[in-house]
Amino acid sequence: MDWKLTKSLYIVVFLLMNIALIYIYMYEHREAVDEIEQSPDILSRTDINMENIEGYDPVEMNILTGTIEDFTTADDLPPEVEADDLTGTKITVEFEESGPTMLEQNLENYTDDYVYRGQEYKYDEVMSTPEQFVFNQVYEDFPIFNHEAARIVFRGEGRQVKVMEQTRLTDLVENEYTLDLPAKSPTEVVEELYELEKISDEAVINKARLGYYIILADDGNVMLRPKWELEITDQELTKTMYVDATTDSGEIIESE
Repeated sequence: MDWKLTKSLYIVVFLLMNIALIYIYMYEHREAVDEIEQSPDILSRTDINMENIEGYDPVEMNILTGTIEDFTTADDLPPEVEADDLTGTKITVEFEESGPTMLEQNLENYTDDYVYRGQEYKYDEVMSTPEQFVFNQVYEDFPIFNHEAARIVFRGEGRQVKVMEQTRLTDLVENEYTLDLPAKSPTEVVEELYELEKISDEAVINKARLGYYIILADDGNVMLRPKWELEITDQELTKTMYVDATTDSGEIIESE
């Protein structure tokens, strides 16, 4: 696939979407506000529980582009990384007796002190399990969700880490051909899910995080879109959903 052509097509689509959204904001915002003020709030008519969700500070976000890093060309790898640990776009370190323990704080300290560009990663409570601790790469404090090209994974048995795997994106920049748009609030996203019948009126929203999700990866290049990550318990099933943060047209991605 021709990355430049593919990227150009995505850019054109997103640019048109942005123009349409700006039109809506400018000419229809007042009508929407009037309608909301005259009708009951959607969530007030349901038993959806959002007590675990903290207040939201409005922010504007844009599409990102970048590349998957080839570690064989990096000149500042830590001494703990040996040549045999490198397989192009992944670092794999196997521990015997001297590895860190499978505890969040220990692995946070280890990541900061001994992992290549470790300060660029943050612990992912949602995706981590007792046997696998996940750290997401971040862009301006926003995590890059659930993608094998931008994370550190510690795998272990009991309290001992056996293997660490690292991948990383580089050259991350905001797309110059699309516009910054306000991210929706968690309340708006939950209302959208309910209206689309993706959740029931008794869902419990456990967590909500704003970040980026890779929507296109081709020949080492990537495109990322702002999305909300929601951890939801609904009808005795806990699942994670990724919902577009700046438009209503993005794919809703669900994992259990």
